[in-house]
Amino acid sequence: MAALYTRSFVSLLLAQAAFGYAFSTFFLLPKFITTQLRAGPDEIGLVMAAFGATSVFCIPLVGTLVDRLGRRRFMTAGALVMAATALAFLRVTDVGPLLFTLRALQGVAFSMTFIASATLASDLAPPERLGQALGVFGVSMLSMHAIAPAAAETLVAVAGWRAVFLVATVFALVCAAGTAFVSEPGPKLRDLDEVPSLLHVARRPRSVRIMVVTALSGAAFGIMITYSQPFALSLGRENVRGFFIAYAIAAASVRLGFGSVADRIGRDRVSAASLVAYGFVVLSMAMLRPAWLEPVGACFGLAHGLFYPAFNALALDAAGPHERGKVMALFNGAFNAGNSAATLALGFLAARAGYPAVFVVAAAGVFAGVALFALSPEGRGWRHAAKRPASSVAPLPAPD
Repeated sequence: MAALYTRSFVSLLLAQAAFGYAFSTFFLLPKFITTQLRAGPDEIGLVMAAFGATSVFCIPLVGTLVDRLGRRRFMTAGALVMAATALAFLRVTDVGPLLFTLRALQGVAFSMTFIASATLASDLAPPERLGQALGVFGVSMLSMHAIAPAAAETLVAVAGWRAVFLVATVFALVCAAGTAFVSEPGPKLRDLDEVPSLLHVARRPRSVRIMVVTALSGAAFGIMITYSQPFALSLGRENVRGFFIAYAIAAASVRLGFGSVADRIGRDRVSAASLVAYGFVVLSMAMLRPAWLEPVGACFGLAHGLFYPAFNALALDAAGPHERGKVMALFNGAFNAGNSAATLALGFLAARAGYPAVFVVAAAGVFAGVALFALSPEGRGWRHAAKRPASSVAPLPAPD
């Protein structure tokens, strides 16, 4: 079996981990907005939605140029934008234009870096280990989902929010520097006529179905990450880092321990089963008690840890070598679109009907995604224990 952990792949994981720390620090933003800026759930929703909105709008450009000009330069540029925005958070004093602008720019930064780095991971991976590669790549980000919020919440108590934003800035700069050690395989395309346009790829029936399911899962993810914090605080919790720690440990563990399961037994089967679990976990959050925050976070990590890389690999199965950037952009864009739309809309619902109603609606969306996937050509096979062979994956350039 071809080697996965090449020098470039390991360098990519380390650089992505540094970016993951900077990005994941802002998972704690709802607490900052609640405790420091004295905002309500509707304002939290508006601020958090700004991230996903700009991420979605910049996708056509990023998805096209990543395939045309190369991956590494976009990863570097995105890390630098994240560093600049983290530093600028030192100037935030209210829920105003600066806060919305910085959060919007972070959406651009995340799209640039994540699309480029995830596409690089797929370029560097042997075809028969694509699902495992994306799972391991995800761990470099997921581990920071636990470490960064926990470290940030501890640092707030010791040195305040300014220190939190400064540390995030440093980690983003480390990512930008680390990209110099990643060798990018394959030629860079200069002629856009050589490959299908982003619109052409997006209009394929397969792409549409995958984007809808991805958006519904993204909506649930955004609701869990954003509204679990104020909900837990309203129930008497004084800190929320336990949710992120439990979530990230569970997600990272399942990806490391079962990273190749989707490649072995079928990406469609793993996607379907984990998406069902996803829906039940989101629904359980509606019945949250203070002591349940960590167990619910762990279950959420198990479901997300299995679903995201398996479904991402399924989305890439039919992509040609020079379409992967576009497919990755569409996948990430759909996830962020669902995240942004749900966070915005359900924030107003939370303000009027309470937080439990938000989780019930998000879970219903996930179950709708389960039904759509089960009836689609991509998902029908799981009901008959069909296994998608590794040979169905589009050939990838060999790693260096």
